[in-house]
Amino acid sequence: MIQHPYELVEKEIIKTIDEINSITEKLDIVIDKDFCPGNFIMSQVLITAMTRIGRALQITIPDSCYIFHDKKSLKQFSIKEATQKLIKEATHGHQ
Repeated sequence: MIQHPYELVEKEIIKTIDEINSITEKLDIVIDKDFCPGNFIMSQVLITAMTRIGRALQITIPDSCYIFHDKKSLKQFSIKEATQKLIKEATHGHQ
């Protein structure tokens, strides 16, 4: 679990997804806390996004953690849900 403020983590996820969208996807959609990246962006791209988010926040995201999806329910997570999962699963320090 990381101690970063929720707002900081959410802002970094939104910023990263927005940057990726502007370069690769160019979706005509608002990227906010309710946006579900997995419904629009390929998972390989989102894995790269997770790496960028980890570096920006100086945290380590476990290899087994994919913040944009829930394996049990098969649900694509919104940025809000991804933020909650990231705070719970990540640790301080970047490898």
